[in-house]
Formats: sequence, C-alpha cells, structure tokens
Amino acid sequence: MDLTENQRRLLARLALGSLPVPTDRPAFTRALAADGLEADFIRADLPSLRWMRLVDVAEGSLMLTDLGAAVHFRALFESSQERLSEVVRLAERGEDTVPRLARAIRGVAEGSCSLPQALLSLEEAT
Repeated sequence: MDLTENQRRLLARLALGSLPVPTDRPAFTRALAADGLEADFIRADLPSLRWMRLVDVAEGSLMLTDLGAAVHFRALFESSQERLSEVVRLAERGEDTVPRLARAIRGVAEGSCSLPQALLSLEEAT
C-alpha cells in the first residue's frame, strides 16, 4: 500500500494510542504538535486513510483500525528487513578488512548465532 510519509507517521502515532478527534481542533493540533506532526497535513490525509479503512473515529477519538495496525506493522517489519540487509552487505564489504567481525555480524543478522555468541567469538580472537 502506497502511503505518504505523513500518513505513515500518523499510523505510527496511532499505534501508540488514540488521538482527539479532528473536529476538536485545539486538542487535535496540540496532540499532533507534541509528536512533531502538522495538523493541517494530517487533516488533509484523513479522508483517504478513512476511505482505506486504516483509521476511524470512534468514541470521540481518532483510532487505528486493525487493518491500519497491520499496514503499519508490516511497513515497520519491511523497513527493519531492509536495514538488516544493508548491515549484512556492509559486513560483506568489510570481510577482507576485518573478516571475523564480518562473520559475526552476518551470523547475528541471519540468526545463525546470538549476539552473546558473536561477541564471544570476537573476544576469543583477541
């Protein structure tokens, strides 16, 4: 699902808890400002987020729907996978320079060894 940066940030904020309804302009603006979000941009994004059923207004609060939570956590998971892949590529790049460190990083990233095991293997090398 293609979301704007503001939409992703709002879903991340709502994953932490509900917000005041947008019709309560002062409370809504204050709550978003506390998280570094622009109320006008978020307000503009709300119709499409509601249409996609990612957020909803219920019981006087703006809330993340189950689908919105799934979209948010899926994006978070994919972002983490991408960063982990970059760490592995960095380790591979440094393999000629510091092979033991590269192997330790790759092992942790791939899950073939735990962080304590990787640290122990580095300590044994010194």
